[in-house]
Amino acid sequence: MMQKPPDDEFDLCALNELRAKAALAFDFEHPQFGRHEIALFWDGERVGALDNYCPHEGAMLSHGVVEPGQVVCPLHAAVFDVATGECLDRYTGDAQAYETSVREGRVWVRAPGERPIPRP
Repeated sequence: MMQKPPDDEFDLCALNELRAKAALAFDFEHPQFGRHEIALFWDGERVGALDNYCPHEGAMLSHGVVEPGQVVCPLHAAVFDVATGECLDRYTGDAQAYETSVREGRVWVRAPGERPIPRP
């Protein structure tokens, strides 16, 4: 039997669903900054989670190209590490990264103080 997860960890999707699409975005509510999206990425080997908006001009990173270890912004091709959010080519600032885990075939994200907005 699985223990109850901490209050700041959220079960977002099946790993197989993420593997099939490479990137998925989920709506969250931040107590200070309001509504935003957290994107999950599957780079072929691991899961990463970043704020879905490029720090440069707000392009949706979930619409970018996912490559091993990185996602490429669809607007100006800035390159971000999918695990840390670091902008690898220094085109812009770093993206906010979130801790992820895979448990029993499900992808979990840790988002302290936030809450997911259920999918319709």
